[in-house]
Formats: sequence, structure tokens, C-alpha cells
Amino acid sequence: MLSRVLSLVFLAFSLLCVRTVAAQQPVPQTARAMVVVEPAVVELGPVGPASRNPAHFLLRNLTSQPIVVKAAIPNCKCTDISNIVGSVIAAGGTLALDASLKAPRAPGEKDAKVTIVFEGQVPPVVATIKGDVQLPVLADPPYCDALKENVRGVVKLRSKDGATFRILRSGGKEPAYLGFDPKSDAPRSEYTLLWDLSGKSCEQMPIWWFVFTDHPGCPSIPLRVRDECTGSKADSARYERFWIVKDQLVDAERASFGKPAEVSIDLEHYNPPAKGQITNPRFREVQSVRSLVAHVTATLVSVTPHGADGAVVVVKLEPIAGASGPIEGELELVTATGSGRIPFTLLATPESSAK
Repeated sequence: MLSRVLSLVFLAFSLLCVRTVAAQQPVPQTARAMVVVEPAVVELGPVGPASRNPAHFLLRNLTSQPIVVKAAIPNCKCTDISNIVGSVIAAGGTLALDASLKAPRAPGEKDAKVTIVFEGQVPPVVATIKGDVQLPVLADPPYCDALKENVRGVVKLRSKDGATFRILRSGGKEPAYLGFDPKSDAPRSEYTLLWDLSGKSCEQMPIWWFVFTDHPGCPSIPLRVRDECTGSKADSARYERFWIVKDQLVDAERASFGKPAEVSIDLEHYNPPAKGQITNPRFREVQSVRSLVAHVTATLVSVTPHGADGAVVVVKLEPIAGASGPIEGELELVTATGSGRIPFTLLATPESSAK
């Protein structure tokens, strides 16, 4: 009987100790929202390559005190926003934030975020824009997955309008098909293409696998090569010259001798070690541009500063006399701080068709 009483006393003492320790532990607190973004995400759906797409948000103040916007920071130069810095959101009121997303030239899903910071102890909020960049010929998947030593794969191509088309070139050579023979089969509205990157060293690995078609609205399809060598390992000179071309691509579509294509290249300052601080403002002083393939000439047209950390470079690309068909190559852009190479595509048409 005595042992049972002692056991009960010990159990009660143990429970009391557990409750005491639990009471001493800090209880996690979730920060109470003071400002919300409505909507939190704008879904644009399908968008065209290089298109500018508007998005509209409201910042709603949930408190009984006015709140001041300290900063609004896009995570991508592809996003323009209205100037709301210094604006006051009245107690219980709203503030409009207008934004726009410039879609990249390559197909695939794209998102951009704008972080809004407030004065005082108000937690920041994020507004997000999402879009799916689609060409007139859809690619599934819109990339070549060459990660983890994978060197071969397939991509399915389908025209959005259901029109038949032909594949002119794929990966710089004659296209390799699955379930289609171009010698005996009629053109189709969809194909399964094979891609093969076997035998490529890290230095030889291309950033893009280009597919050329005769579809009227889709001369070329850039498929991003996802590989360890095409990510952070590529273009190490960017740290020394302080600039990059964000899209890493110039699509000149169609051109012919006597009728060049005019393209825009978005030059962006690059200095991650200094958290983006501009240490050499001469990065956008463009000195020259040239084509690295003999059958296309490149001419610098203009350079226009864009903010403090960018520039829009306009270049004319022109096939030489007699050139025709798919052309892929690189442009060499030289500025006061260094040089870099930019892949480009161009479908050269006969001179007679341009007249």
C-alpha cells in the first residue's frame, strides 16, 4: 500500500515538472499580417515571346494606422512597376501597384516577384506575376533535360493553330524523328524529335538546342539545354566585364540580303559579389559588335541607357548575298569593360522574296 502511494506521489511530481518546463518554453508566434497583396499572384496564362504584359495589384492596410512604403524591389529587370515609394496607405485603405512582365524569347513558364518594404515594424509583402511563354509551335518539354549525365531525349512539337509545317533543322543538323519519315510521310501538325548531346565536353555544351521550322509564325524554337555546364559554370568572364544579356539569346526571325533584321539586346549590369553595386559604370559603353559566322554581318545601330544598371543595344543582322535557310551562330559584343558572346538565330530568305 505504501509503495502504491509513493508511486502516485512520484507521478504527480513528474507531471508538475513537465508542465513547469512546458510553461517556460517560448510559444511560436505567427507574425500578424498588417498589409496584404490582392491578388497575391496574377496568372497571365499564355503570353507571346518578348511581349510586355500588364498586371495590377492592390496593397491593403489591415491596421488602424497609416503605413508608408519604403521600397518596392523587383527580382528581375524584366519587371517594370509604378513608383509607389513614399506613398502612404491610409488606415484600412488601399494603394494600387501597377506592374508589367516582359516575357523572355524562349518558351516555358516565367514568374517575377516584387517585394514591397514598409517603414517601421511592418512585415514586407510580395506580389507575384506568372506567365507561360508560348510560341506558335508548342514544345513539350520546352527544354532539353541534359542533367545528371543524360545526353539524349525527345521533344514533342505541335502547332497551336493545327496547321501542318516542316522541320528544317534541329540542333544544327538534319532533324531526327520518332515515328516519322520525311522522305515518305506528308508534313504534319505535330512531331516527336530526338535530341542528342553525346560526346560534348563541358566547353562544347551549347546553351540552346535550336529547331527551325517553316511555320509562318515560328521560324525557330529555342530549347534551353539544362546541363551542369550551361548554368553557373558558363561564361565565367561575366564577373570581370560586369554585364550579362539576361535572355542569352537573340532571335532575328527572318532576314535577307538587302533586308536586314533589327534586334534589341538587353544589357544588364552584373556584380553579385558587391550585391549589385555598380563599380564600373563603363560596362555599357559598347565599342563594337560582330557576327562570328561568315554568312551574316552585324552592325551596331544604337545604345540607349536603361536606368542606372542597363542598356538597350540595337543591332542589324543581315545575311550575305546568296545565303538562305537556317542560320545559328554567336554575336561578339565588346564594351569598355570586356567582351561576351550571345547566341543568335536567323532564317535567311532568298533576296527575291524580300523585294
